[in-house]
Formats: sequence, structure tokens, C-alpha cells
Amino acid sequence: MASTVREFIYQMYRLISAGNPVIPLHGDDEKLAIRVMNQILKSYASSGLMLTIAKTVTVDINLPQKEVYFTDPDYPTETTLTETVALTTSSPSFTVTNGSLYFVGDLVTGNGIPALSSIESIVSNTITLTADATITGASLLTFTHDIRDPNVAYIKEGRLANLDNAWLELSGVTYPLIDKSRDEFLAAWKYEPLQGLPRFLITFPETKIVRAQLYPAPSQFYTFFARGKFQKVILTSNDTLDGLPDYFELFFLYAVAKYVSKFKARGSAWTPDLEADYRELKDNMEAASEVNLSIEGDQQSLLNGAWRVRAGI
Repeated sequence: MASTVREFIYQMYRLISAGNPVIPLHGDDEKLAIRVMNQILKSYASSGLMLTIAKTVTVDINLPQKEVYFTDPDYPTETTLTETVALTTSSPSFTVTNGSLYFVGDLVTGNGIPALSSIESIVSNTITLTADATITGASLLTFTHDIRDPNVAYIKEGRLANLDNAWLELSGVTYPLIDKSRDEFLAAWKYEPLQGLPRFLITFPETKIVRAQLYPAPSQFYTFFARGKFQKVILTSNDTLDGLPDYFELFFLYAVAKYVSKFKARGSAWTPDLEADYRELKDNMEAASEVNLSIEGDQQSLLNGAWRVRAGI
């Protein structure tokens, strides 16, 4: 097993270069292979078929949240600013250069600032925290401002590639969600639904995220669950392949080698024997794939009165 991407690349080149491992990689060999690796992983996310492992993710849905964003871990939901200020022991206040850059509620961290401290008030350029400083002197502070949309719950497990199932839970009761297409939703329902018990989930794929809208909007707190496949994060040379199942690695090795050989103008290095091995491994991966585009639900009950009473709405 290759422990790092760099070791994986080294092994991959041995499939298509008779000189390896005697001749080391040169030029942009490693960068090219990593670029191809990431392009292949993105391509696999188009249908979810070649992303063989599905997982279940969850997030609490609180009022007034009516959408769930499936995003990469680095999707921006906060901004940070740093500034060196003068702290005074046992005082929660200090002066900044421009108080208009900060907001009440911003999280503040740094030497001399107790954990979980935030801005309590801002008067001109004087900031007062929710806790007293523990040192006297200069300190570099980080101010973190939450920019999340209050109407959205975020699941940062990667962009959603394929949704198998979704449901809500409340007080130990499970409420399955029915997957409706974007066209059905736009043709039949209003964009801003009344609040109630969500029965439908409508997904809106975008470039960097997938938005999932709950219909109707939730009238109380629920726990949202989704089982599906998620686009893999970009790999670098020092990353590991821990995010991929062990049995996937050999197929991925052949897949990367096949396309790298073409980019390196060594198409002849990809022999019929290698192609036969690649197709056999591909068939095995497709057989291991968990793909189910439908979400099962009680279509008959929909939003009838008895169902809403049982849900406590």
C-alpha cells in the first residue's frame, strides 16, 4: 500500500516506464501525475459510480434554516483578521486601529485571551470582550467573524456527488424525505413554503456546492441525515490515500497510469495487457459501487392532516 501520494505516483510510473525505478522522476512528472489524479477523482464525482464508498452525514436543522449546503471542508463560512493590541490584566477592553472592521459576537483568540472569548461591545475603537485578559502587554489577536447564512445548515464533507437517501429524526421518530427533481419543484411549488414538517428534498447542484432545499420549511428543530457519496478533496504530494478504500487503490493506480501515459506522449506504453487489467479492475469497482438515485418515502401520506398530527405540528 502506498502511504503517500508521492509513493503512489512513483509506483504508477513503474507501470508505463521500463526505466523505473532505476531512473528517478524528472521535470514535471510528479506534478503532471497529481494533476491527472485530481482530474480523474473529479470526473468520478460526476455520476458517483466510481466513488465506491457512501457515507452517512448529519446536521441539526434549527429555525430558520431551510436549506442544507454540501460543501468542501475549506468552503468559506468565516473571515479572519489579525491585529496586535495592548492588553491589560483583568481588563476585558483594549483599543484597535479601526473598530468598524469588527462585529459584536466575533470570536477572539490569542495570547492572553481566555478560550471561547468573543466581542461583547464595540464603542468607536474600543473593544470589550466577554472575558478579562490574563496578561499585560502586546498580543497578536485573531478575530473570527461568522459569515454563514442563518437560513442554511452546512455539511462540510465535500460536494455531494450522489444522494442515496435522506431523512429527518425528531424525538426518536424517523421521517423519510422524498427526493423531487428541480423541475418538478419549480413547476409545482412555491419557493418560500409555509413552515411545517419537511417531506421533500430538492437538490440544486452548483459549481462548488450542492444546495438541498427542504419543503416545507421546518417548523421546529430536527436532525437531518443524508447518505451519499461526496467529491474527494484535492490531493497534494504529501497527502495520503486514506480517504480511499484499500481495494480501490489498485484500480486507481491503473486509471492514473492509463491517462498519464497519453499526456506523456507514451501511448505505446499502455499495452493491451494493461488495458485488459484496467477493464477488469473497473468492472470490480463498478460492482462495489453503491448507487441508488431514489429516496424511498411514504408517497401516499404526503402532507395529509393525520400525518401532520402524528408529527406534532
